[in-house]
Amino acid sequence: MAAIIVSAIADLNKYVIAGLALLASITVYSVYHVIYNLFFSPIAGFPGSKLAATTGWVEFYYDYFKQGAYIYEIEKMHQKYGPIVRINPEELSIHDPTFYNEIYCIESKRRTDNYNHFGKGIDFDDHDAHRRRRKPLEPYFSRKGVMELEKTTLHPTVRKLEKRFQALKGTGTVVRLDYAFTAYTGDVIGQVCCEDREEFLEDPEFAPYCIVNLIPESVITWADPRSKKMIEYKQLTNRHIEIAKSQKLQGTESKNQRPSLLRYLVNSDLPESELSVERLTKEAQVLLGAGTVSTARTLDFVCYYILANKDIQAKLQNELRDIMSNYPEQIPSFVQLEKLPYLTSLIKEGLRLSFGNMHRLPRVFPDAAIQYKQWTIPPGVPMGMSAYLMHIDPTAYENPFTFDPDRWMGEPSPLLARNYVPFTRGSRNCLGMK
Repeated sequence: MAAIIVSAIADLNKYVIAGLALLASITVYSVYHVIYNLFFSPIAGFPGSKLAATTGWVEFYYDYFKQGAYIYEIEKMHQKYGPIVRINPEELSIHDPTFYNEIYCIESKRRTDNYNHFGKGIDFDDHDAHRRRRKPLEPYFSRKGVMELEKTTLHPTVRKLEKRFQALKGTGTVVRLDYAFTAYTGDVIGQVCCEDREEFLEDPEFAPYCIVNLIPESVITWADPRSKKMIEYKQLTNRHIEIAKSQKLQGTESKNQRPSLLRYLVNSDLPESELSVERLTKEAQVLLGAGTVSTARTLDFVCYYILANKDIQAKLQNELRDIMSNYPEQIPSFVQLEKLPYLTSLIKEGLRLSFGNMHRLPRVFPDAAIQYKQWTIPPGVPMGMSAYLMHIDPTAYENPFTFDPDRWMGEPSPLLARNYVPFTRGSRNCLGMK
């Protein structure tokens, strides 16, 4: 019995020693990183929170447990430390509207990479890959390209949305505008991407599905059976790409109508390596997410203020009275609507305050150091600015949190346009800004 006890103690000691060795290794590794981040990192001398500089867990805590609140901590850092701050071990944040165009610049000015931490899964990390994949998309989303969609896509879909609202009128049914507008924008971008697609506006509840890209399909379906619709959309997209590729090989694709975006890409000058079903499906999912959620968010945000503010409502009705006099027999065109100053101001104010993306969008300049005032930012260091901080800057927008379309009327201050970046700027700006 004594031998057994001695043997058990010996085995236990082995595990204790192994555990202590592992703990010591982790401690040494952590201390090494803290010392490196504080004293030897290329951005060790930049102002900011020392705790945030030592570990990325600070950002994780605020974004995960505080539901994305790190942007507010970054705002506090700028208030305390100045216009340039280190916000994690690797990254800098700048809040200076006059420097925005230096970070979000055109490709001819400076080679620009996306920060890998923010770009994984989107396939736009590398400068050359981004340029190669974006080029064939630009004509499709140009002003001319968007105007070609008016009568075939935009007008029929908005009439369908209106009919849904009319059918519910007087029934006492509560309609969630975020669902309704997400279904509308989802149908629009769905028609843009595919000839055959899910009709979200046909759903009795306006298809409140989760838009998911990275979670395993089995987990999604178990967590929310309604998400099966989004998986079906992905499968439909796969089939659409496969059919388009097959017709391209056989030379049987139709030349008589505007092709869907995915068919357009399949028949573009992109190399075959960029035309795999997997990559094009991922492209479609990114477009679906970007073209659905942020647009719908702006629409329901603006609609709230139109319904809640009688003065805004009256001004808009007065401006639309003549141009809408023959509706629905004649639906105003984009060219006509963009000439309406109050409607344009309303949309600008909605885009300013609906915050399509509150977080910074870091950029990396791999080939050259960037000079900001007395600070030299080494090549390869990610840096970014936040549209949220630009859009609530009181030096540009008086009472920045007040929804006030009138601030854009007449001859507004140039500072409003300087700080207005809902689509960012430069070579990676939003394709959908037209």
